[in-house]
Amino acid sequence: MRGRESPSSNEFIREVDEAVRQDRWLKLWRRYGSYVVAAALAVVIGSAAGVGWRTWQHSQRLEEAKRYAEAQQLLRDARPAEAASAFAALAEDSSGGYRVLAQLRAAEAQAEAGDRAAARAALDRLAGDGDTAPVYRSLGELLAAQQQFAEAQTPAPSELEALSGSNAPWRYSALELRALAQMQGGDTVAARQTLDDLLADPLTPPDLARRAAELLAFLGGPAAPAAGEQGAVTEAE
Repeated sequence: MRGRESPSSNEFIREVDEAVRQDRWLKLWRRYGSYVVAAALAVVIGSAAGVGWRTWQHSQRLEEAKRYAEAQQLLRDARPAEAASAFAALAEDSSGGYRVLAQLRAAEAQAEAGDRAAARAALDRLAGDGDTAPVYRSLGELLAAQQQFAEAQTPAPSELEALSGSNAPWRYSALELRALAQMQGGDTVAARQTLDDLLADPLTPPDLARRAAELLAFLGGPAAPAAGEQGAVTEAE
């Protein structure tokens, strides 16, 4: 019988082992239980907050879309002054994608209402808004320059240099405005060169290239070659 344990002794050992494990678990729980609860709460709260934030964003987007559609309807109903106020209010309240769009449409509505100075001021604000992406700030500058033409004013060609750079997003439209500004300023030689540059660029949009060709024809054709180029042409002939 030596070496063999009775069922009762085995049961006793199991009970002792279970008691020891339970005692260790209680000690661990007393030490770390508050952290476990806090972590679980953080997960639950975080999940709930994420769902709540997405729901709020969705409702915000729906509300902004509704306000934008209402402002558009005012514009379609030939009520541009009211539409301008509605778009401006939406731009003020929105922090998402409708913000820039509402700013642009507010300027459009102000111009349609005859308040071109207010339209240009709105575009100037867009151009100077550091929270707006550079591509939209550049667009604000370009449209503000267009408004100057509409107000019978002429922007300085130098103001359009940065907008017409080789990597500028609105390069081709800026070059067209630059040529117009040069024409208005009486510098037809520079205007013809700018139009030549537009026509020589294969990426110039077709409609813009057509207008450039018409303006160039109005000015008497392509710019004359420089002195060195003229000499090279004469030698070739």
